[in-house]
Amino acid sequence: MAAKKLKENDRVKRKNAPGCHGTIKQIREETTATTMDAKDKDSTLLVTVAWDNGTISAFGLENLEAA
Repeated sequence: MAAKKLKENDRVKRKNAPGCHGTIKQIREETTATTMDAKDKDSTLLVTVAWDNGTISAFGLENLEAA
């Protein structure tokens, strides 16, 4: 099965962990410095999920899969 590109309002679940399903509410890019040098920066996508049990949490995109 080919990997599906996730977007806002998609239904998701955590990879490799049991639990409830949720809906993506926001996807944003986070940039962090990897060293003291301002040129060395890493970017990653951070996904905010509203879970069916009422909680909201943030995960890296690599930790979620389509439900």
